[in-house]
Amino acid sequence: MKKNRMQISTLLTLLLCMLLLTACGASAAESEGTDPETPPQESAAAPETEEPSAQQEDVTLEELLGEDYVNYLTETITMQMANRMEKDPEVRYFPIEDNAPLSDYVTIGGTTKFEVDEEGNPVIYFPAGTVTDEANGEQSFRIPKLYQ
Repeated sequence: MKKNRMQISTLLTLLLCMLLLTACGASAAESEGTDPETPPQESAAAPETEEPSAQQEDVTLEELLGEDYVNYLTETITMQMANRMEKDPEVRYFPIEDNAPLSDYVTIGGTTKFEVDEEGNPVIYFPAGTVTDEANGEQSFRIPKLYQ
């Protein structure tokens, strides 16, 4: 019985890692069409205010990603930051560079600013200067839903 639990735990961990890698790969593929001299920035369509969109009023991050959404968001965003830094050494994300938890720079929870993209995935926004140099602008991270 104990051996089965360990096997299930290992399989679930591998599945989560695969999902995170897939998400980061999709995020990297989307940004490949950008100018390599320009650090990853947000599109001009990114919201400038903290007001929720109509989609946000109907759904929460917990509803989209499950009750363990804070850990999932933290792991996914941290992985995307590391991937972006690997692609463009000029861009520095503070949590990765300082080897510090993301929570030292931003709070992820019920008030986290996000939108839902056309595929139903949340896109998390951080104001300029919170997770990278202010010159890099507002940062966004597309988070794949665990259950499609």
